[in-house]
Amino acid sequence: MNENGLPGWTDQARRVLDESAQSLDGATLSRLNRARQAALAQRRSALRPWFVPAGFASACALLLAVAVVWRAPLPMQAKGGAQTPIATALQSGGFAAGDLDIVSGDEGLEFYQDLEFYAWLDQQDDGGDG
Repeated sequence: MNENGLPGWTDQARRVLDESAQSLDGATLSRLNRARQAALAQRRSALRPWFVPAGFASACALLLAVAVVWRAPLPMQAKGGAQTPIATALQSGGFAAGDLDIVSGDEGLEFYQDLEFYAWLDQQDDGGDG
């Protein structure tokens, strides 16, 4: 294996081909150059026709996706008729300082969903023999 990750015989093949290319006459080199230029010209003209419509279609699809997402209504009512926290925050002008603690805390969201139960449990424990 050589430094390009190719087998060793490729270096020898490259040297032989380079030596044979150096010994070509001017007429053959000119023919090869004209054939190369013709092939490149065909390739350039083949790429352009689909590029503009594809770019335009992609831009239209992106614009449509942004318009759909931008106009999507926010859910203002949760189950049971209560407002969602996002709707409450939007109506009050922002999030409260404690909201960041809820999001970044170690407790799961289940803890905050059952917060009323924990408050009730705490009241029961105050009057108990505990």
